[in-house]
Amino acid sequence: MHGRAAGQARKQMDWMDASVLEGAQSLAQESFGRAEAYYRWSAAVSQAGTRLWVDVAEAAWGSVKLLNDKIVRSVALNGEAALDAAEACARADSLCAIIMLQGDFVWRLLAQTCEQTKEFVDLSGRASQHLLETIEDAAVRLMRMDF
Repeated sequence: MHGRAAGQARKQMDWMDASVLEGAQSLAQESFGRAEAYYRWSAAVSQAGTRLWVDVAEAAWGSVKLLNDKIVRSVALNGEAALDAAEACARADSLCAIIMLQGDFVWRLLAQTCEQTKEFVDLSGRASQHLLETIEDAAVRLMRMDF
């Protein structure tokens, strides 16, 4: 009897071990599946978020480039006006003509600089607005995960 009871106990232990092992494997597989799904979701969100911020960076760079181009054109125009005025002064036949040319140049340069400043401020405002809208859109899309 003693041997028979030991055999039954062993069978019961084997069944319990198999049941525990099966439960542990099932839990491990389920946990792995959830971890893998979370990883894939996190990777997708990270990639989409990166794309959104790349869009923001490109908008910012586009705005900076546009503003820099405007500045370069303005400086070139002002430089050409200064050279034209200097050339006219060099050809002038009297001191009075030189003073008149310089006065005219200063007034035209002030008017041109004022107009350029207005254009630059307007362009800066529109560029900033576009950048802020791009950032807001990116943030909303990121919050909704709408990529």
